Amino acid sequence: MKKIVVLLALICFQYTYSQSIEAKVVDENDQPLVGATVYFDGTTRGVITDLDGVFEIVPPENISKPTLVITYLGYDAIFITNIDDLKEIYQLQPRAESLNAVNIFKSPFSREEMMEVFKTYFLGAGRPAKKCEILNPDEVILYYVVKENTLYAKSLNPIIVQNDYLGYNVRFALQTFKVKFSEQSLDDDDLLESFYFGYSFFEDTNPKKSKVRNKIYFRSINYFFKSLVEDKLDLTNFYVGYGGDLANPETVFEVEPLSKNLYEVFLERRTYEMIDGEFAPTKIVLAYQYDISNILFLKPSIKVNGFGNNLDVDNIRLIGELSEHRLAKMLPNNFLPE
Repeated sequence: MKKIVVLLALICFQYTYSQSIEAKVVDENDQPLVGATVYFDGTTRGVITDLDGVFEIVPPENISKPTLVITYLGYDAIFITNIDDLKEIYQLQPRAESLNAVNIFKSPFSREEMMEVFKTYFLGAGRPAKKCEILNPDEVILYYVVKENTLYAKSLNPIIVQNDYLGYNVRFALQTFKVKFSEQSLDDDDLLESFYFGYSFFEDTNPKKSKVRNKIYFRSINYFFKSLVEDKLDLTNFYVGYGGDLANPETVFEVEPLSKNLYEVFLERRTYEMIDGEFAPTKIVLAYQYDISNILFLKPSIKVNGFGNNLDVDNIRLIGELSEHRLAKMLPNNFLPE
């Protein structure tokens, strides 16, 4: 059975910051870095450093513990996960322009063939993906490990995607990308799983795209979890299935508030088995109109925030239509419909 697994770095907590934060960015010689990009991961909130290398930025509303990213061409990025302990100065280090072990892998496929597969599992497929363009494809390093039947991708600098489908330009700092096949192949029929992870910054280039953004949002896994924890699934077009039948979500899930805008979603005990004291992975069917997906739980619970973002990305896998919501259908973490 073909299985597609996509995990993205789209994690955030809800909270409200009201004041800006400020720091200075310098190079390896302690000289100010002018024009360094500073942004909050997964949002449209970003600035560049001034002539003194200083930036001032207001954290996005209703997000606590956001990841602040500092980048500059040719330097290693810095990821700051606790802005409450922000330093006065951050020093970026020059990136070692080396492909390291990548050069030892002689691929059985051409770069053009591998790039087509990369675009499919990074951008997605269909009309949304066709309206996306990678503006700096030469930044993408591709290699195929024959003994693993796996395609890998790396990027020394952020991948810049012009997404005309949703009206965003996205800077994606790729950390991990792999597509694994059952044999030496790039054929979708031989696909076992795909996975990518990274940090993203959204520039809103076409606010008039609100209609299509809303359409994507209302069928997203984030909206499902947001509606679940708010006890508003009856106002959506989602249906939950278990054991081959439609099920009342209350008989499948239990929601426990942990703090303001933070929840834990449990599978009801009757829905899963314990084998030798270990949780057995459990599939829950999720349908949106005619689109069918499965949520594969690898643990009996996950934590989600008020935006519906899953904070335990390693605890579930998405199979089916929802697994195909790649970058072409990616919205900012804190997106709310108009």
